[in-house]
Amino acid sequence: MGKIGPRMTLGESPPRIGGRLALVILVVALLFSTFVRWRLRDMPLERDEGEYAYAGQLLLQGIAPYQLACSMKLPGPHLAYALIMTAFGETASGIHLGLWATNAATMLLIFLLAKDLFDSLAGGIAAAAYSLLAVSSSVLGTAAHATHFVTLFAVAASWALWRALWSEKGYLLFISGVLFGTAFLMKQHGVFLFGFGVLMIVVHYARLHPLAWQTLLSRLAVFAIGVVLPYAVICLWLWWAGVFDRFWFWTVTYSGSYASEVSIATGAGYFWRQFTNFATPNWPLLIAAVFGGGIVWTKGSQGARWFIYAYFAFSFLCLCPGFFFREHYFIVLLPALSIFCGVACSKLLCFAICWRAGDRSAERPRHQSGNMTSRAQRNARERASEAAHAGAAVPGILLWPVAMILLAAATVPVWRQRELFFLWTPRRACQEIYTMNPFVESLVIADYLSRHTTPEQRVAVIGSEPQLYFYAKRLSATGYIYTFELMEPTPFALQMQQEMCREIEAAKPEFLVYIHVDSSWLAEPDSNHFIYHWAARYVEDNYRPVGLADIVSPTRTDYQWGNQVAWAHPRSPQYVWIFQRR
Repeated sequence: MGKIGPRMTLGESPPRIGGRLALVILVVALLFSTFVRWRLRDMPLERDEGEYAYAGQLLLQGIAPYQLACSMKLPGPHLAYALIMTAFGETASGIHLGLWATNAATMLLIFLLAKDLFDSLAGGIAAAAYSLLAVSSSVLGTAAHATHFVTLFAVAASWALWRALWSEKGYLLFISGVLFGTAFLMKQHGVFLFGFGVLMIVVHYARLHPLAWQTLLSRLAVFAIGVVLPYAVICLWLWWAGVFDRFWFWTVTYSGSYASEVSIATGAGYFWRQFTNFATPNWPLLIAAVFGGGIVWTKGSQGARWFIYAYFAFSFLCLCPGFFFREHYFIVLLPALSIFCGVACSKLLCFAICWRAGDRSAERPRHQSGNMTSRAQRNARERASEAAHAGAAVPGILLWPVAMILLAAATVPVWRQRELFFLWTPRRACQEIYTMNPFVESLVIADYLSRHTTPEQRVAVIGSEPQLYFYAKRLSATGYIYTFELMEPTPFALQMQQEMCREIEAAKPEFLVYIHVDSSWLAEPDSNHFIYHWAARYVEDNYRPVGLADIVSPTRTDYQWGNQVAWAHPRSPQYVWIFQRR
């Protein structure tokens, strides 16, 4: 296994041409990403976004994580949302502008990493591939999921790691460790990326003869300190805020039981279904990535080869915890796929450029002056001869298939998702992607709650729609902002249901919103139904209906308010009741 070092060469195009073309591709990719994300910036928030936005809103009010909003996720996304909302505003538009900034930064980092590993043209194409894949509806790319933040810090950490191993600078290893640790804070799935960093450090120093054990151990120690530091700081902060016990229960104790529910066989079925959905609109890019992986194997230097293969393998492991394989989990895998795609397309373009250069070189008359006056001139003559041979090796007829492949890779994903990218309004896009989920309806319901309550009055949502609290800017009557956890067949389900009920009874919220939508509960045959029976009794004794959102179809919802609701009956099995305290 070769020592990690400077980037490899995969038959690069002339640097001036490759560099200029790479910059053009990078700018076009950034403009495309900016256009799509700006156009869809007002898209209603979905559940995960609602959780992060509400928790971030609480942070901006000085309320610590896990104090009023329970979550089995680490507080990284909550902090990221608080920062985004400080910069862009506490609105759905502001959050999605923050996603645009995150996405653009990730594209630039992918360009830099691929440029250092391979060449600038591969970097530009990799950034372009990522811009298409990361906004695709097949990975729910229009939503600001935690996996976007994991990816940002993981790519930054990988670039710093490569630079550290190349330059032998210890402070870069520490920075890389801090960035990997921050990626873990964004989502527990990022824990596997630590293994990638450790493996690359060991591989790099294991090649030295004799093996420098002292150097290896010192470098691993520096890296490990950087990795642990962000988590240690968070633990210290939450301990100081008095919520460490709740933090530990949700992110370690409960999260561990949640992640062990799905069998390997069931998980394999989930993976294949989600992978098929992911691949359907993006198949040319994935085919290019497969070819790129083969090119790296046959043509790449050992250092870059094992670095990108290891990054891909450990990124794949980030999909696997719990074997749920949800759509947005694939976002963590996109940088590696994009770099493989960049290598393949760069190689094809290099063939084309070299053929043209070789053809012109062969046709150009040569006037020899009798002797070469310098080594530089001899080298120039040799490079021209090599270009001519490269041109002879690649027939001109191959330029058309090359052009068609590159055109398909760029246009098929865009064409298959043209409605999302160019036609649908933000609300229509939300309805088409999330069908019968009450995300558009949350805007209407939250507006009603905001107009009929004071900031001191609390609201309870019995369901998994935390975006309602964020939109209405009202505190929840309970820390249980999701009911998914209450339906899971874990030892904690009944205990958590009872605690949620007690918190609502103690808070006496002015309004209670009951979500009768299957995807807001994900109840299973063996789920405990205690909360259903409690809610029926509690609402009947203490509340009266004042609103109904009847989700008739993915694009139509009928609303009834006030006196109309007394005689209202939902026509759809998916609906939302709004109750006011008697």
